[in-house]
Amino acid sequence: MLLSEIKKKLSNNFLINGIDTPELDARLVLKEVLSFNDKDLILEENTNISGEIVEKIFAIEARRLTGEPISKIFKKRDFYESTFVISNDVLDPRPETELIVEIANNFIKKNEVKNILDLGTGSGCILLSILKENKKVNGLGIDLSKEAIKIARKNSKKLQLEKNSNFLISNWMNSINFKYDLVVSNPPYIASGDIKKLSKNVKDFDPILSLDGGDDGLDCYRVIAKDLKRVINKNAIIIIEIGHNQSLSVIEIFKKNNFKLIKKYNDINGLERVLTFH
Repeated sequence: MLLSEIKKKLSNNFLINGIDTPELDARLVLKEVLSFNDKDLILEENTNISGEIVEKIFAIEARRLTGEPISKIFKKRDFYESTFVISNDVLDPRPETELIVEIANNFIKKNEVKNILDLGTGSGCILLSILKENKKVNGLGIDLSKEAIKIARKNSKKLQLEKNSNFLISNWMNSINFKYDLVVSNPPYIASGDIKKLSKNVKDFDPILSLDGGDDGLDCYRVIAKDLKRVINKNAIIIIEIGHNQSLSVIEIFKKNNFKLIKKYNDINGLERVLTFH
């Protein structure tokens, strides 16, 4: 079967089955299985692909049609110029979360930052992306999930950041007795009752622990804001991601705990996505 025929069939099948990005997903599958790049897919379109490889491609297609994300099938995801190992035990890194990394990098350029604390680190993508560009800074990522910590450590080793990163199993800051110059977090913020409304690729393949923010989606912000002062230095800031329409509520939670809002940031879709406090 010709590569061009396989690509067309994949794209069509993804399209008629409601996959949002049928052509992109088809390319991603082919590139991974064939070890091709985008240029190869064009230049080799008349190449005849063996039956064994075709079978493998359409086995992956079957998994994608169940709603399983491409990233979870291949256990990797690109985030902020790096490729991270992921699994069903960690939240799939999202492009909008890269905003936290950009804000952190800008803060580090203008301020003396020796260490960073990442609350709910998951795959470690936020912390490690920051450390990759700031090699003199050290960071600790914490997560309640033992499996998530294993993934984060794998990514630390993969990116050769083991010397300035560490990961610890902890229920938020319960195990922390040190003060940090910068805190970053993308906590669970989906209201418990709304999880069933999420798209299949999220609710079935991302861990509930990384999604469920309690009855109103704000439980984690309350826990973080209440205990945060104990683990930060005087001039530290927190950079935290929020969900849709949560800005005012999260600001109020931090205000009650004597934090002041520095700035709101909109994501690539124009939605309020990240807040910074001191």
